[in-house]
Amino acid sequence: MQKLLYIFIICCSFSFLQTKAQTPDSLGRIRYKYDFVVPTNGNFIDAIHAANNRKDKKKRFRIFIKSSMYRIKGEGNPIKITENGKVIEIPSPMTVLTAPNTSICGEGWKHTQIESMPMHEGISCTSTLFLNGADSTYIQDIELWSNYRNDPNAFANRAVALNEKNCKGNIFKNLSLMSNQDTYYTNDGGTTYLEDCTIKGTVDFICGGGTIYFNRCDIELRTRGGGGKRDVICAPATEAFREYGYVFNGCHIYGASEQAGRYMLGRPWKNAPRAVFLGTLMDLLPDSTGWSEMHGTLPRLFSEYESMDADFQLVSTQARRTQYKDTNNISTTVRYDTHLSVQDAEKYDINRVFPGWHPEQKTVLVEPPVLKIRNRGEIYWDDIPEACLYAICKNRDVVAFTTEPHYKVPKGTPEGSCYSVRCANFYGGLGERSNEVVYPNR
Repeated sequence: MQKLLYIFIICCSFSFLQTKAQTPDSLGRIRYKYDFVVPTNGNFIDAIHAANNRKDKKKRFRIFIKSSMYRIKGEGNPIKITENGKVIEIPSPMTVLTAPNTSICGEGWKHTQIESMPMHEGISCTSTLFLNGADSTYIQDIELWSNYRNDPNAFANRAVALNEKNCKGNIFKNLSLMSNQDTYYTNDGGTTYLEDCTIKGTVDFICGGGTIYFNRCDIELRTRGGGGKRDVICAPATEAFREYGYVFNGCHIYGASEQAGRYMLGRPWKNAPRAVFLGTLMDLLPDSTGWSEMHGTLPRLFSEYESMDADFQLVSTQARRTQYKDTNNISTTVRYDTHLSVQDAEKYDINRVFPGWHPEQKTVLVEPPVLKIRNRGEIYWDDIPEACLYAICKNRDVVAFTTEPHYKVPKGTPEGSCYSVRCANFYGGLGERSNEVVYPNR
């Protein structure tokens, strides 16, 4: 309850990459190398195609993306959309992952950005990344940005940064999603866990179905330009059979000052919408009613527990909306309490939302070793049993990988170069950098 309260080298075929990805170290332990490195082995779309086309999809396929801003055009295959009442055919701006057991890990989300620039708005044709049936996807340390028409004034256009459909067991760590409307279309038919992520948008920028657990995530309200229009954080469409929908645990809401006292926590899109905010820090307070109506859908549960303002004072929920108009325009009073009791809040512990699955244990990052350097230019450290891979950093940029606890500095390296090491967990996510050693050691 305390958490509730507070806060490859280039090779001639992908099969070669796969056989080299699993490597025993000098002690005989199985360790893993990245199957595909962007841009060394190709671009982002090439990496996703390699994951989709690999033969053995039961084994994890690990993609590493070096720091840079990557603008992608999508796969380009023809798709049909309806625009202004007419059916037109366009090249798809989306990149689609269909294979399970895939990791997509960046060098750091502040420095590794994947940007698409769709020219037509809509959920079905704008996803920077679309996970379609891609079970057990792990994403860490990147930003996905759907930059609609490269137009900063496109406040009301639907452009999806991340879209999930029928995926079970997805985990996102330190992932940033940015757009305006419909930034994150959630996992219809599935389950997803997000930890320490950032979602930025304006209207319904978290929308869709599934059981989605947002643990310690930042929610950034973006400006909608002139006119004083309200932002709306979420529009759940939770399937009727689900006990849980959107669970925001220990999250932080902040952003455009124009939205103070105006934005809404959410509105009911379709099906049997569920959303709860637990121990949320609200730098900006919402409209006192908290929730708004949509399409005559009645929410199954819209509630909060111990929301706090910027001064860590409890937010009053007495004025939260309890009446919604149904499809017949008849006003109906909901049967739930807009503020959860202690007993009800305890039901949203991760172990109860995801019985038998412990995603918060899978996101643990490996602590770095203590580096030393010998006079002959060899960096070494005590082996870390939990590390599946070591990333060698030169002047804080990843330059090489090894499964052994040592690294020989290449000849010709400039004097004064600083080296450090980061350890990868099983999924390929890198932890913090170690101490730095300076080459050469004199």
